[in-house]
Amino acid sequence: MADNNCPKCKKSIGPKEVAGSYIGCSAEDCRRRYHRTCVNIDDAVFEAIQKNPMVSFHCDECKNQSPRALAAKLHTIEEKVNKVCNGVNQIQGRMYQQYFQFGNQPMQSLGGGPSGGLGGVGVGAGLDGKKHPQQNNLIVVGNNCNSDRLQVVCDYGRWVQVGKFATNTSEEDVIDHLAEELKINKNLVKCTKLVKNDANLSQLSYCKFKISIPDYRFNELFNEAIWPSGVMVSPFTPRSQLNQNRL
Repeated sequence: MADNNCPKCKKSIGPKEVAGSYIGCSAEDCRRRYHRTCVNIDDAVFEAIQKNPMVSFHCDECKNQSPRALAAKLHTIEEKVNKVCNGVNQIQGRMYQQYFQFGNQPMQSLGGGPSGGLGGVGVGAGLDGKKHPQQNNLIVVGNNCNSDRLQVVCDYGRWVQVGKFATNTSEEDVIDHLAEELKINKNLVKCTKLVKNDANLSQLSYCKFKISIPDYRFNELFNEAIWPSGVMVSPFTPRSQLNQNRL
């Protein structure tokens, strides 16, 4: 709950105070209120703060917080971001599940039973014209990136080309980076350095990599937020396929 006294002049900001005569600190765990005259907020600045969500007022105490307090806030934000990322991964897993569950079924079989629903056991017409019960088989896609005990075989159908990196960048460096950014098991990341076997790295100005991850998470490679500034990501097309397209 916000204090009713202005921290600067110690005078009360009562319920009868004109709304535009005071301003509150925008920090989430602060919310102190100040008289505008006490913190030198003129009409133009106050109007900008009210109209633009990107402009805010923070009191001196919040601006001068210790590095330890700021680090604690950053840790809290990081935890919230990780929860959001986990939620996104779960949604992608459910979409992948629904694709395999319903994507290859004929339209007439998706009508289900007499009620027309998709849940439970439905009834669809077979090739013989008779109605046969259909089981709604559940498919779940795991997303535990910390499990290394089991060897997993996933579908890999697409690759991206990523660059430009310093020539001393290794495949292991790229795999470690993606494992951390995508919260994915390292064993599920495939990475190959695109240089000739007899190439002299000291004479090259940069290098590129081709990368693939399981199909159900492949599109995450095109998220610019996971790559360092200046890195370019594009679909990888094998040279043999390029030659066929030219013919």
